[in-house]
Amino acid sequence: MKDQLYSTKLSINSSSLEKNLNYFKSNNKGTKIIAMVKANAYGHGDIQITKKLEYFGVEYFGVADFEEGIRLRKNQISSRIMVMNPSVNSLSAIIRYNLEPVIYNIELFNSLIQCSKALKSKNKIYFHVKINTGMNRWGFDIIELPTLIKNIKNNPQLILTSLYSHLSSSETQANDSFTLSQIKKIINCQQIFLDYLGDLYPTHILNSSGTLRQFKSNNNFNLCRIGMLLYGGINHPEISPISELSSTILQIRQIQKNESVGYYRNFIAKKKMKIALIPFGYADGLQRSWGNGVLKFYYNGHFLPTVGHISMDSCIVDVSCIENISIGDEIYFFCNKRPVWDLARELNTISYEILSTLSQRIKRIIY
Repeated sequence: MKDQLYSTKLSINSSSLEKNLNYFKSNNKGTKIIAMVKANAYGHGDIQITKKLEYFGVEYFGVADFEEGIRLRKNQISSRIMVMNPSVNSLSAIIRYNLEPVIYNIELFNSLIQCSKALKSKNKIYFHVKINTGMNRWGFDIIELPTLIKNIKNNPQLILTSLYSHLSSSETQANDSFTLSQIKKIINCQQIFLDYLGDLYPTHILNSSGTLRQFKSNNNFNLCRIGMLLYGGINHPEISPISELSSTILQIRQIQKNESVGYYRNFIAKKKMKIALIPFGYADGLQRSWGNGVLKFYYNGHFLPTVGHISMDSCIVDVSCIENISIGDEIYFFCNKRPVWDLARELNTISYEILSTLSQRIKRIIY
């Protein structure tokens, strides 16, 4: 099979993807999904994941920048796509490719007005408004909304599609009071737009963790942005990991006490050892600082520590504890028996970072 050509690969189970999607649907009836496929679908391959989700009935997608959206359009993705972090310079391209920009400050909205006039498009231009409810990252401050609303009224060629904000800490119970305050603020903003513009605009703030922890809002939210819930990178009894990352052992050697391994002789063996090389390095998504046992790979119930520095295209692991291991055997960065959230905890990071930094050159195989 062609897939056997690849020594390091991310295997993606589309049945698990569909299962996670259906779990969300069954617990959020009447809520439409914005599936987050930014950052290469959290490392899983944006084009193939988006097409698979379209097949499963998802009609709305979210990306971070205009290039991500354009790439989907050029690969026959026809669903609605919101671009979350546009700039003044990318607005024209966003409109030409029928993407929907998120507007997060008045300067960007003024540029959208000018862009719509310059393009002289007969089509309506759809946009979203992001509101800062306490994360202090992207978004209008609430005090700025009257000025924005006045400008929206004066530009009927621009169609407001949704209002939204972003929860900062929905996964941590210790911050629930802050999460609830953010939810209250966005509901109040929804009312402000209703009072001034006469429409109850679709509003969303819940993310994967907020949804799984079942924050309720009296049905104020009819949209929900989900990403990690779909990809199974959250430790939850009803959510299944959709991917496993494996790498094939390409060389095994015995080294003697006092021999060194890797660049700068950073590791010196204290005893006779058996080590194995895999083609997976910091150009593929590992970090150089994960050498010398910081990172451990999984193999048949064993955890195999790295030896020496991580190299650009490879790393070396200690397999001394395993008698019957051979060239051609696969070891796992993460898998169902060693899920990505456990790996992230071991490395003092989060699943999002592990997945989204996986290199494009890793082969994605969806089945």
